[in-house]
Amino acid sequence: GVTSFSIDLATKKVTVIGDVTPLGVLTSISKVKNAQLWPSPPSSSPRVSLGRYS
Repeated sequence: GVTSFSIDLATKKVTVIGDVTPLGVLTSISKVKNAQLWPSPPSSSPRVSLGRYS
């Protein structure tokens, strides 16, 4: 599941951290907002970045 998330209003990006699939997060967010997947830099924890929500 999702461990944490952060919202950057300046760049209009949401970062989701946890044991989730990028497609699952994108599908869930897209039900409410227009969203697209952005690649994230490699790190020790799984992370999904979604950008350009409105």
